[in-house]
Amino acid sequence: MTASRSSHLHYERFAVGAAFAGRAYLLFFLALSASVSALYMFLLPSLPLGALVPYAIQFLTPVQASFALVFGVLLSLVATLNIYAFKMRTSSVKGVTAGSIIASLVNGLCCTPLIPSLIAMTGASTPVLYAISPRLQAFFEFNSQYFYALSVALLLISVHYLSRSITACCDVGKGAGLE
Repeated sequence: MTASRSSHLHYERFAVGAAFAGRAYLLFFLALSASVSALYMFLLPSLPLGALVPYAIQFLTPVQASFALVFGVLLSLVATLNIYAFKMRTSSVKGVTAGSIIASLVNGLCCTPLIPSLIAMTGASTPVLYAISPRLQAFFEFNSQYFYALSVALLLISVHYLSRSITACCDVGKGAGLE
């Protein structure tokens, strides 16, 4: 095993360095990170209200603020690396996009119409819907930190697989000692 292989995050460092060598990718990443983080700063405390309302930001908890920042940066990094990989014509990693979408949806399981809609699609009657839906939504609300951690883990896995795909593509990694 070479010295570069034994270092941690070598795929990620190479892929991010290669993508951010282009100023457009860096600017896109910064703008998207700020936008997604700001959106989540408003979205997370708004979930119990059932609508995106600006005044809900006053109820933002430190856990939600931290998650909003981390999620904004990771989701933006995945989007930027996906665009870079597409432009390089790397082989696509199908699970990367699915993992990113799942990571985004996990946060909508509490206090949104997603769970009641899924239950209704099964053909359940209104009394069944009202009996099951609040319990499921409460479960997701009370365990939200675990689901935040799951979302972050899915995005980190996405970044890793994208980075590995970018590094392996077209012998790009050979010049950096990553063969």
